[in-house]
Amino acid sequence: MADRAMIDVLKEKLGSIINDISQPRKRRIYLSVDRENVQEAARVIFYDLGGRLCTASGIDTMPGVEIIYHFFIEHPDYEKIMVNLKTLAPKPDLITKSVGAVFKAAEWIEREITEMFGVTFEGHPDPRKLLLADDWPEGLYPLRSDYPQKDVEGFEPQDVDEPHPDATHLL
Repeated sequence: MADRAMIDVLKEKLGSIINDISQPRKRRIYLSVDRENVQEAARVIFYDLGGRLCTASGIDTMPGVEIIYHFFIEHPDYEKIMVNLKTLAPKPDLITKSVGAVFKAAEWIEREITEMFGVTFEGHPDPRKLLLADDWPEGLYPLRSDYPQKDVEGFEPQDVDEPHPDATHLL
């Protein structure tokens, strides 16, 4: 099944909950839904279309933290394709529904996004800390743009030497 056909399948199965759908390049589809609909969209991609969750990303933007769930679909009826499900946890509350409540594969990555960006995933089955120390200060999120990196107690910036000009051949 060609990429266009997958877009049609997504539109048919998700209908009016889709805010935007685009294909910036071959075999990659971006699908945006409101935070209230992210669980249903993820359920359809995971269970109905056989998508495997590869990971999720958090991006600190002006309106909030954008969360992108990256699914790989490899099905005999479809061409192999990445479907990226996007939603926004808007500022100031930074709350969205938990995809981890729909299938276990999303639990740990949502816990990481919680600790790194301060997003609350409503209905998450296991909201314990995962990465940061138990005594990590509340309200400090290391991957947010407002994180006061140079002002954190114990943080010592390191001098970094410029790479040797001959090292660029490794890139």
